[in-house]
Amino acid sequence: MLTTAAVLLGLAVLLWPGRDHPPSDPVGWPAVRSASAWPGHLLGRRARRRRDGIDWVADFAEVVAVGLEAGLDLASAALASARSPTVVSGAPWLASRIEASLAEGGGVTPALRGSVDAPGADPADLALLVAAWELSEAVGASASAVTAAAAAAVRDRRAARERTAAVVAGPRASMWLLTALPLAGPAAGALVGVGPTSLYGSAVAALSASIGLILTAVGWCWARALLRRAARAGVTGAGPP
Repeated sequence: MLTTAAVLLGLAVLLWPGRDHPPSDPVGWPAVRSASAWPGHLLGRRARRRRDGIDWVADFAEVVAVGLEAGLDLASAALASARSPTVVSGAPWLASRIEASLAEGGGVTPALRGSVDAPGADPADLALLVAAWELSEAVGASASAVTAAAAAAVRDRRAARERTAAVVAGPRASMWLLTALPLAGPAAGALVGVGPTSLYGSAVAALSASIGLILTAVGWCWARALLRRAARAGVTGAGPP
């Protein structure tokens, strides 16, 4: 009974869904190729799915910048960009929201500010674009140049996150492998005709298995914390004097 409870507790801790948020923008991460092919492939597919869903902000900003450079006002350039195929595939609701905001006299910026909770929207990317346009209005900077710079910043942020995902793919695969090997002990014993009762029937064996599961769970949590810390954004600059 003790061994069964320990096994269930260890599995619950290890398989508990963690809240691994997308890593912040790392500074100076090199493009390191993972030594493990299959986790890198899976993470690459996940990153592509995420990029296809929410990476429309950079495309939207780039088209707006081209329209502004061609002489259009912000509203016309934003509507033209929102109706482009790339933006429609990621944010089919954007054009209608901009039109509604313009009809109410709110402009393009309020439409984007109110879309941070929309499906497929990245609040950080939208906030960056809104801040760029507000800065342009406040200081009189060229709207096209500011918009193009915001689009480049969004793409750099996305590329940094994908590089981070590739860097941590190998350590994360090692975590799964080293965790699965001890847990595969009962299955390996069953294959050679040794049941769990024979393996963990004695008090010493049950105690050893329980301690091993606890240490495995602690190691898993520690390794996951190290990965989150490694993927956290660095601090640049000397700070205030």
